[in-house]
Amino acid sequence: MVVLAHGLGRSDWAMRYFAQQLKRAHYKVCSLNYASLGQSVEAVFTQTTTQINACIANASKVHFVGHSLGGLVIRAYLQNNPRVFNGNTLGNVVLIGTPNKGSELANHLNGSWLMHIAGGVSQSLITGSKSLGNTINELDIDLGVIAGTKASPLTQHYFKGKNDGLVSVESAKLRAC
Repeated sequence: MVVLAHGLGRSDWAMRYFAQQLKRAHYKVCSLNYASLGQSVEAVFTQTTTQINACIANASKVHFVGHSLGGLVIRAYLQNNPRVFNGNTLGNVVLIGTPNKGSELANHLNGSWLMHIAGGVSQSLITGSKSLGNTINELDIDLGVIAGTKASPLTQHYFKGKNDGLVSVESAKLRAC
């Protein structure tokens, strides 16, 4: 079973290409579909925990792929559900463009009307000790982190180093990387 988790403001539709390719490779796929805009962190974690538990109920091996916020959803789920990776149940975990240490763009937008209507999840993506990614413990598991380097001309000036326009490479890294 491969569990796919989309990013902020997206839906399972955003992960459809991954889902199609994994199904062609004969994997069972469960693509999470959760509201994130206007939601609290707790509400997102409640939604996704329920969905993940249903997806993996009868799975002998579980892999996770998360894009952006979806990577934080996966990390939080694994932190709060250690039974998933006890024994041989946990397969591969891949985080794509995940703001593990927050986003400099979120810092810039913090306090704006846009962040206010986007809700608590968006506001938790700032950098620093209050960043959602920094509040989730790093787990003693192998995982892959993929970070983009094709910056956006619209957001490039908010970043000091390589970035994908939303998340810096440094922010995507975990301590173990």
